[in-house]
Amino acid sequence: MALNAYRIKGFRGGIADDAYKGVTGAFRFGYGLDIRNGADTLKCNQALEKDSGSVVTDLILFFVPASNGKLYGFGNTGNIYSKDTPASAWVLRYTDPDGKIMGAAEYTNNNGSGSYVPYLYWATETKLKRIPFSGSFPGSVETFGTLNGDPAWHTMTIAVGVLQICDGRYIALVDYEGNFNNQALDLIAGNRTKTLLPQDQIAIIGSTKGDKIEEGWLWTWDKQQPSWILRRMIAEKGVNAMIQTDFIMVQAGISGGLYYWDTVNILRFKAFPGGGWVNPGAVANLKGVALMGVTGSDKCGLYSYGRLSKNEPYSMNLEYIPSHGKLTGVEIGAVTVYGDQPFASWKDGSTYGVDTVDPDNKADARYEGLVFDAGEPELQKGFRHIKLLTKPLPSQCWLKTYYRINEQGAWKQAYLEDGADSFDKEGNTKVVFTVETGDEEEKEKGKGETFELAFDLHPSGNNTPEIVAASTYFEPIGIL
Repeated sequence: MALNAYRIKGFRGGIADDAYKGVTGAFRFGYGLDIRNGADTLKCNQALEKDSGSVVTDLILFFVPASNGKLYGFGNTGNIYSKDTPASAWVLRYTDPDGKIMGAAEYTNNNGSGSYVPYLYWATETKLKRIPFSGSFPGSVETFGTLNGDPAWHTMTIAVGVLQICDGRYIALVDYEGNFNNQALDLIAGNRTKTLLPQDQIAIIGSTKGDKIEEGWLWTWDKQQPSWILRRMIAEKGVNAMIQTDFIMVQAGISGGLYYWDTVNILRFKAFPGGGWVNPGAVANLKGVALMGVTGSDKCGLYSYGRLSKNEPYSMNLEYIPSHGKLTGVEIGAVTVYGDQPFASWKDGSTYGVDTVDPDNKADARYEGLVFDAGEPELQKGFRHIKLLTKPLPSQCWLKTYYRINEQGAWKQAYLEDGADSFDKEGNTKVVFTVETGDEEEKEKGKGETFELAFDLHPSGNNTPEIVAASTYFEPIGIL
């Protein structure tokens, strides 16, 4: 009987919502993959490397890439760090005696003497502080205003020409003339502001009602009105983060939900595969694609969502995992783009760091495909061989192939005809793995109704394996 083929070609679809189907080129899960390369092949992305050395000793919750060319980081025990250029070392500049810094931003306003100068603002639980860029730590630090107080977040951004600050049920405000109002906007009691997004002539505010209430709200305000303009509820445990790319993207709740909102229509369009959430400062725009640091999942890391051109699908990809290689037990504090490079802060137990892209090394990558049933889930099939077509394999690179039958048990490794467990022949472009040479105790090797395919890709320096297409050959057996 002639063999049929299950073919995989194209990988731009990213992580699918469903184990069985997705857009063209979608897969069930993966990490460390470069799926937006021009050739639509599967290869390793750049690795992350720890950029902070031993300097950063708490979790940075907000980055501020400043107009003076420096990058500042604000930690959850009060530490303020900076680096002068993307390549320079991190330096501890100041430790705020009031502890956790819950929001930070740059804003230019009147210094009280008729000069308009840029300041670095930050907030602790009940105090708004600042320092002019022309000043120095600690002597130039001043307490600028008293906040109503919030133990969690004072996210701040420039919207409608003023600096707006989350402050419990209120939005505090600093205007261009240097006036401060700690109750510029009062939301409905019981709501706590958490995140802000400037949008044309309005500010969008995201709020929460706490960890136990499935009710987050989106609000709009134009600074002119004495109250908010409109609000929209999301049935999740609060609105955590927002970002503008091709559209307004909202992350709400703890199960990884992503929402589209145009201030009228709202739609849950995607979710992170392991659930989790994004902290208010852990979003950034990387060349038009949203980059989000996911916490509270068994698949933590820096996810992207978007597309690079109108002919590509919108896709989700776990671009990077932290430099220590862990997907679980990691908190991503903040994400930014500085000097065209992504930077991300993280916490792992009592260890802290800031990562950025390693330009000289690719990352080990993992690809797990969708569940395949040939459109006949009731029919038993015998899966026999897996053929990979690749670009010429670079020296010291390799890839391994795995499969799973009927979504049961651990992944089984497929082997080459000579018994080797990996494809590592430099310069070769084709390889065939055999399904039957798996576990000798398997009673019906390669037989089942559904089939899944997975790859491990191992780079060497900046060289990477590159899969063009994969074909799994099988034969229909019967209904038993």
